[in-house]
Amino acid sequence: MTSQIVVTVIGHGVRLSEELKQKITTFLSGLEDVKIDSEAVLSARAQDYFLSTSRSVASLRELVGSLDAGDVDIVVQENSKFRKEKGLVVFDMDSTLIYQEVIELIAAYAQVEEKVAEITERAMNNELDFTQSLAERVGLLKGIKTATLYDEIKQKLRVTQGVPELCRGLKKTGCKLAVLSGGFTPFANHMKEALELDFARANVLATENDPAQAGVEVLSGYTVGDVVDGECKAETLLQLAREYSVPVEATVMVGDGGNDLPAMGVAGFGIAWNAKAKVQQAAPAKLNTKSLQDAFYMFGYTDAEISELLA
Repeated sequence: MTSQIVVTVIGHGVRLSEELKQKITTFLSGLEDVKIDSEAVLSARAQDYFLSTSRSVASLRELVGSLDAGDVDIVVQENSKFRKEKGLVVFDMDSTLIYQEVIELIAAYAQVEEKVAEITERAMNNELDFTQSLAERVGLLKGIKTATLYDEIKQKLRVTQGVPELCRGLKKTGCKLAVLSGGFTPFANHMKEALELDFARANVLATENDPAQAGVEVLSGYTVGDVVDGECKAETLLQLAREYSVPVEATVMVGDGGNDLPAMGVAGFGIAWNAKAKVQQAAPAKLNTKSLQDAFYMFGYTDAEISELLA
């Protein structure tokens, strides 16, 4: 049975060279049971190749993964109406919507930043169970005063390049947006408000009165309620799709860590954003450019269409 697949090449630099485009055309044409039906220019550094093939998307992804094409991302997906018609896009927060890991910013207040960063690195690489790693890291935060902590951290958050534009454009199409974070509620809710997202969910930090200072609140060193881990993200994405009456095929998960892979697995599409190597290998697609706005190319938008969306 022949299926329709689209291969999208997104350059990290200024433009795709003619030599590179020819190399990709030759490679795809040389694959058994693959026919290039047409090509479409999305921008000077992004191009679509529409294929007819009896191969599966997974099979083609594996083959394309062996192509040495330099500083580009190559995305393989079904060419269906859901490629562009997105109904729900879910984002991870730390190192996705924002450049930082919030828990490391908090850890700096207790001089345990290096210890927390080391555990975070192992968790994002899928070397540690996320729930266990979260408990270890939060335990290191015990005793930090909360009086001005949250406001100070919010002031330090830097939104990832292209995120405001991507969110604004998607909302204009009627797409619902959510943040599901393994971080903490004050900051996930802050990003929800700043980016006008529809939903936010994150972990709740427990607090207590400082036994040494009456009336002073400090972090207890643990979280309360369900942990927002990989399974929780996957379940919540499906739950939101049902609540918003969005077909699962029209959903997307964008993240950088191993705890984002379960949600990518149940979503219609998944994007590993400047992720760890192990996550990039396991994710449906990877994007390693400087701007998350480039996700529009994955969805089949041309520069002209993107400009119109953002006007």
